[in-house]
Amino acid sequence: MPYKIDYCGIYKIVNTATGQCYVGQSKRVKKRIKEHFRLLRLNKHTNPHLQNAYNKYGIDNFYAAMEVECDNFEELDALENAFIAGDAWFEEPTVYNIADFAKAPMRGKTHSEAVREKIRLGRNASTFDYKSPEYRANLSKAQVARALSDPKFVDKVRYILEYADLSYAERARGLNIDTSSVRKIALKYAHMKGTI
Repeated sequence: MPYKIDYCGIYKIVNTATGQCYVGQSKRVKKRIKEHFRLLRLNKHTNPHLQNAYNKYGIDNFYAAMEVECDNFEELDALENAFIAGDAWFEEPTVYNIADFAKAPMRGKTHSEAVREKIRLGRNASTFDYKSPEYRANLSKAQVARALSDPKFVDKVRYILEYADLSYAERARGLNIDTSSVRKIALKYAHMKGTI
């Protein structure tokens, strides 16, 4: 499970080219940040300010960071409001937020039974087979191609594969990443050793 260990709190997405940022909140910060970058890559982010900046400056000029860890998710709105209103601040000014207040409209709510039934029927009506071997193979191929289009990631993979005589932990220290990521990359790309 990629998000088995996650954090509740306030995070920021920073544009290093302009020194400006977006502030957000989530009960699952790591998952939420990943979703932001997925939508930005697809040019489908709902925040046009952030999307336009991403399109202009590119992925290399953006990073995300956890700022405030919060055990009580009911405090998240107040914390985010403080950053948006300027009562609390980062080094970078918060300029990419659209709303002038924090909002999490579905927090503490669930869909009604009628809405859940519509969702279920919509999924069942689809004839596309998401479990087919062809679809899964194409999806895997696309994911690998996207990952290998990033020169920094390719350098990381090369290092991990070339120094196979080192332990996962030693390679992780050399790259300043966690051991489980090294192990996952080593296993996933082992067949590409010498060709990447």
